[in-house]
Amino acid sequence: MLWIAVSLVLVSGTMNALWNLFTKKSKHKQAYLSLIVIAANVLLIPLLLIHLVSRSYPPEAYVLLLMSMTAQATYAWMLSKVYALGDLSQVYPIQRGTGVLLIPLISVIFMGERLSLWGWIGVSIIFIGILGLSEWKRVPSAGQPFQMKPILTAVGVGLCITSYVLIDKMTLQYVSPLILISVSNFGFMLGNSRTMLNVQVLTGEWRRNKRMILLGSILMPGSYFLFLVAMELAPVSHLAPIREVGTVMATLLGIWILKEKSGFRRLVTASAITAGIIVVGMSG
Repeated sequence: MLWIAVSLVLVSGTMNALWNLFTKKSKHKQAYLSLIVIAANVLLIPLLLIHLVSRSYPPEAYVLLLMSMTAQATYAWMLSKVYALGDLSQVYPIQRGTGVLLIPLISVIFMGERLSLWGWIGVSIIFIGILGLSEWKRVPSAGQPFQMKPILTAVGVGLCITSYVLIDKMTLQYVSPLILISVSNFGFMLGNSRTMLNVQVLTGEWRRNKRMILLGSILMPGSYFLFLVAMELAPVSHLAPIREVGTVMATLLGIWILKEKSGFRRLVTASAITAGIIVVGMSG
């Protein structure tokens, strides 16, 4: 079961990197993020409503669903901001890496899960590699001061990711992954609700990027759905760091496709992250 879960998470991380690349390439980030959830919501929201009406859950289940939806809404709003501020290969590692230590630490302390010594070593390697990719120690060049705004925004996105992953792990005690992804998508849509009312902006983005939007509408919910299924099979403290294979993929995409700077150094640190992923996957 563990290797099935690990395989699902690796695919999930790769899919996540791809739809984030499409978001970065889009002209109007919030419009793109709005459009990629519309198709899925047309199918999922009626299913969600029927399910909630036909079944009864304890009060804590509804509280968790509301918390998950709120975290997703905040995540969607901040995600549209972060890609307008920084490079994909800089902000993606930071936003994904924020939870690399937080999720295992919180899940071990509060959720009764365990990591082996090698598991913690692997998580630490991943975290150090992500710090290297974030360029947090890079000396500013003349006339180009170090920009804190994209880094702080990326940290905020990472805190949202950490929040909804931990909330959703608890919510899976009450609902299926399909119902939970329906709630997540609805929350994601609410985070972009202001843009969704601007028909001119939406149609403009659709004309420019319809193919990327259609692909994103599959990759975005599909990525998190696979991760939710994996969380039913294995502890989240093991799976969350492994999903950061997407960090390596996003770094490579940023360098090769978007022609972002510091390619060699970022490839070296991405290799360190890969080593950490293998350690966690085999010995966590």
